[in-house]
Amino acid sequence: MPLSHTQQSALVDAMRRYDFPCVTYDFVNRREKTHDSMRGVETEIRGQLLANRTDGVRDGLANILYWGYARIGYRDHRVKQFQEQVTDQQLVEASSLLSRLRGPGVCDIKRVGLPQFSGLSFVSKVRMFLDPCNYVVLDQKLVKLREQPIRTIFCDLTFARRATSIPINKANEEVYERWCQLCRRIASQCLQMSRSGAVDVERGIFQMVASNNALRAAEIVATA
Repeated sequence: MPLSHTQQSALVDAMRRYDFPCVTYDFVNRREKTHDSMRGVETEIRGQLLANRTDGVRDGLANILYWGYARIGYRDHRVKQFQEQVTDQQLVEASSLLSRLRGPGVCDIKRVGLPQFSGLSFVSKVRMFLDPCNYVVLDQKLVKLREQPIRTIFCDLTFARRATSIPINKANEEVYERWCQLCRRIASQCLQMSRSGAVDVERGIFQMVASNNALRAAEIVATA
């Protein structure tokens, strides 16, 4: 069902206000890089993930952690842990998989066993950076929409008792794929003039939740 004009306007405004830090890290020269927009972040990380060198893949995965934890104090610790714990074999397997990945792929990525990449939040970030026009992130911020009085796709996620992250299983992979499809549908049918991809729609919903406008976000997700 197409979004109303009011819903489209609210979503486009949220997309424009999305303000997550556009940063990566240059691990060779040991300095942070600030990009003009998320397009720069996407281009750099995708290039690293699809590099023919395992050190490039390692840097791409480390940069997903660096970007994803940009507003959290233990970011550098998580990045360091990953770099110390990831094995050459895991990087070889990841390089082979990421270059040929089809579909949602989050179960396949999880099976590689990369440290720091066990839950759906960060594994979906890997998938998103490979193809941001078609794949998006599903993280804890979006799970908060389950608290709204409107049923959304996120109500279909399954959690183990006392889970602190979104587990990856076949059922949740199916929910993730439906979420990606929903974002693609909004981008192609409702927001054609904005030249947006699926990830821009997801970032708009994320921004709405972060800006205490979760009810409107839930209405959009339930309508589309």
